[in-house]
Amino acid sequence: LDVEDALAYLDRVKHEFLDTPEMYNRFLDIMKRFKAGQIDTPQAVAQITELFEGRSELIEGFNVFLPSGYHID
Repeated sequence: LDVEDALAYLDRVKHEFLDTPEMYNRFLDIMKRFKAGQIDTPQAVAQITELFEGRSELIEGFNVFLPSGYHID
């Protein structure tokens, strides 16, 4: 995990949803559950893809958090 890339992504998501904080909070909830192991990688990918539907740059940016062997196109 590249910390600078991860922080830049988090900042980009936050700015994307300045007018809709509930979307940012949903994103944070997915991240917390993913980190805690409550959801696995495929579940996290599916939830992020659904949450960020129509925002391909945010979906692709999530790759920074994925373990080796996983990649969103």
